[in-house]
Amino acid sequence: MQNSNILKNCSYIGGLAEVCRGLVAEKRAAGLKYETEGLLLSRMCRATLKYDFPPNTLPEEFVRQWIAKKSNETEANRHSRYIIVRVLAQYMKRLGYDAFYPEKEDVGKYRTSFTPYIFTHDEIQRFFEAANSAKREKFSTSPRYHLIMPLIMRMMYCCGMRVSEVTGLLVSDVDMDDGILTVRASKQENSRYIPMSVELVCALRKYTESQPERSADSHFFSSPDGGKYDISAIYRAFRRFLRDAGIPHGGKGKGPRMHDFRHSFSVHSLQKFISDGKDVTAMLPKLSAYLGHASLRYTEPYVRLTAEVYPEISALLQEKYGNLIPNAESYDENN
Repeated sequence: MQNSNILKNCSYIGGLAEVCRGLVAEKRAAGLKYETEGLLLSRMCRATLKYDFPPNTLPEEFVRQWIAKKSNETEANRHSRYIIVRVLAQYMKRLGYDAFYPEKEDVGKYRTSFTPYIFTHDEIQRFFEAANSAKREKFSTSPRYHLIMPLIMRMMYCCGMRVSEVTGLLVSDVDMDDGILTVRASKQENSRYIPMSVELVCALRKYTESQPERSADSHFFSSPDGGKYDISAIYRAFRRFLRDAGIPHGGKGKGPRMHDFRHSFSVHSLQKFISDGKDVTAMLPKLSAYLGHASLRYTEPYVRLTAEVYPEISALLQEKYGNLIPNAESYDENN
């Protein structure tokens, strides 16, 4: 079920309130959560109160002030404001309203310096050896913590799942007879099926056999109070397993991050496709669907990452798929 609490707390005021509410409603009707964007539109509405222009219009003066670079602001934040005002302008023009539409040249080309951490196969093995060696802490308030955390990490890597997708799984979403996971209402508010390996199914079956019988709508990995595990608790376990495996952490923003399991899964999958002689152009849409990407353009950057991480196949990729390999600035760290 979609969580709309954030949107309920958004207040749309001023001359753009009506169109902002309409845009959010349209996006949500199309199946998008539009939570972060809804908050950004709310900020935009408040910013209009300093200006005097007719309702349901989007004048150039306001747009240029909205997308202007703020002091001590990252390019990513500025780019987010630019994108949302472009989307709003498109929506308003479609409805026949007068709206200034900013071009890319108005903010310059956005380049991200983010580079995901791709675990080596040896690091993956060491990490899970450390995770599987975790013992129950004597005074822990979560008696199954040492059993649950390694499985959550394994599902992020083996299935390329986001941590929120793993913690959101219900008992009914895990079909161990057919080896299929059902991910509901993911990042793009879509659902997908994920086949699991035999080894992962066996590990999950062993875990469930040690648990009391639960209802279908219970969380598969339930915390002691029956709810979802907090991501901060999972992150603490992640850092502990990194340390025990001898994998250094570069500090905030440098990783490894938990989301890098998803990146590593994607790169390792492409590496295997290429090593097995499979056609990347045929396999990429399948990987994209498996990851739950809204568009193939979110998956294509992994081809570049694969070439960078595995130099021995770089020339082959460039020769056969050079037109597929995007520039670094097209990479989205959160996909």
